[in-house]
Amino acid sequence: MRLDVSYEGWQLWSLVALALIVLTAVLTDVRQQRIPNTLILLALCAGVLVNVLGPEAGKRSAGLFTYYPGALGLKGALLGALTGLAVFLPFYVLRAMGAGDVKLMAGVGSFVGPATLLNVALCVLLMGGVLAVVRMVWKGSSRKVLSNVGTVLLLLLPPFNTMGQRFDPATQSADRMPYALAVAAGLLAYGAWIYSGHLPLIGL
Repeated sequence: MRLDVSYEGWQLWSLVALALIVLTAVLTDVRQQRIPNTLILLALCAGVLVNVLGPEAGKRSAGLFTYYPGALGLKGALLGALTGLAVFLPFYVLRAMGAGDVKLMAGVGSFVGPATLLNVALCVLLMGGVLAVVRMVWKGSSRKVLSNVGTVLLLLLPPFNTMGQRFDPATQSADRMPYALAVAAGLLAYGAWIYSGHLPLIGL
């Protein structure tokens, strides 16, 4: 069963749903430094539903972020979620990102599909870097951040990585930014890029 809705109407309401979910994630991440699993589950369910019930994928269909939108179907939504997990899971393993942030990107992937998720991920990482630098300068923690970077680089070099040094980014970070901010900024940046007439950053 598919909803009797235009491609443009489907795109608008899907983008509104995604925006509300990400905005809620930002608010909870800033206030509580966590993203609830219930919100993640809502994001995954909503992403799957909009892609299963939306206008059937066809030649003019390429997901949400396009001039010719269309639903990606169950397979596209699930692959998008898995791509979000695969791209950001290494950052969680390195303890540079929280589990909630990784799961939020899986939720975003269920909305946009695997190809667009790769483009969004690039924008999220870029915006995360920009926001981290701005936050570092604003809080005057540049000396501590540069010291941490130096420690990590030394640990990566063979002559130094056996000297017993340890660095835990989860506890020794000079300033931990709510990463949902980077997710929101990355989505906005990619949306602005596409809707201003540019091609995807990563073409598949």
